[in-house]
Amino acid sequence: MPKKLFIIIVTWNGQKFIQDCLNSVYQQTESGFGVIVVDNKSEDRTREIIKENFKDVILIENDNNQGFAKGNNIGINKALSLGADYVVLLNQDTEVSDNFVKSGVQYLEDNVNVGLASPIIQYPDSDKVWFAGSKLFRGKDILSHPTTKVGEHINKKSALEKIDKNITADWLPACALFIKKDVFQKIGLIDESFFMYGEDLDFSLRALRAGYQLGVVSNMTIVHKEQLNSKISINLGLFKKILYKARARCKIVQRYYSISEKCYYIIKLIYTPFFQLAYAVRKIIS
Repeated sequence: MPKKLFIIIVTWNGQKFIQDCLNSVYQQTESGFGVIVVDNKSEDRTREIIKENFKDVILIENDNNQGFAKGNNIGINKALSLGADYVVLLNQDTEVSDNFVKSGVQYLEDNVNVGLASPIIQYPDSDKVWFAGSKLFRGKDILSHPTTKVGEHINKKSALEKIDKNITADWLPACALFIKKDVFQKIGLIDESFFMYGEDLDFSLRALRAGYQLGVVSNMTIVHKEQLNSKISINLGLFKKILYKARARCKIVQRYYSISEKCYYIIKLIYTPFFQLAYAVRKIIS
């Protein structure tokens, strides 16, 4: 491959996933790329699995959990110092197809105005789609969605064969994200004030503001091991996720929404709990 590419994987207690993820990465039809794993002080055998089975991986071992955004930035800085032309962010709980690198790079080379690109992402053991485009709620459309979300994945949980290949995206997930080197040179790295959640939306919107286009590689799919119908378990981790998501959404609204859109969002924050309570009561009595 004429240009340098590095795949960056941030890990944290990922022993359940990391071997399958890296095995899929190293089964590429393309060669000549590098892999950087940034481990956020895993407390399981993640680091040992990498050291024992993947000698070519550049493993960066953090002394504490730096968060997803900062972990990726550590990997990005390392990749750029090694002369990367392309950087790929990849979640530890993904498995990629054997044309992942080839198709992603080819797409970026064929579309000169595209700075970021993601593949279609599926749920595990299913033909259902996790990501095939996205929409940011703007204007009065903010009020028509009775949750505190600022956007949604379009086509989510649709069957893969029913997806229109002309996919549009208002942002791309950092779960699997190809990025050209010049994007970092123009807009900087990922905002580390997002510990987790929202950092990919912010990064995408900054890229759009800088004049880049976002692309979806529709001829490539990967698997993200998020459960299609997962049960919610009430624990400290859940409350932390809710807090991180709430903070991220408020940052996006503050940075990118107009005054009127901010007012719409505040109204939504007020009525959403009542709507959800009414929905829960209706489910109970029906």
